[in-house]
Amino acid sequence: MIEIADKGEGIFVVKIVMQEVHTLDVPDLKENLQKAIIDKGIKKMVLDLSDVKMITSSGIGIFLNINQNLKSQLRLASANEEVKKVLDLTKVTSVIKLMNSVDEAIKSL
Repeated sequence: MIEIADKGEGIFVVKIVMQEVHTLDVPDLKENLQKAIIDKGIKKMVLDLSDVKMITSSGIGIFLNINQNLKSQLRLASANEEVKKVLDLTKVTSVIKLMNSVDEAIKSL
């Protein structure tokens, strides 16, 4: 469901390894992300969305919740056009920065 990489300086890249983030997947995904934040002491996170082809509004809710927990130290990266469109329409990109690549997102933190 997720893969975590420590990039040093308190920055972690979390890749969501799911093609579709549906409402039914949300509780497990949220629990895994929150557990990772607590267990690893994550303060800054880049969510790699390169594998995600579709996302529902509940999935977006997770991002907003995590961004709040991390005091706006969350970046979204590598979203495809469909996911970008959903993030733009729901105004998520006005709250959480969406970067074209993971490297770009890391540099922005």
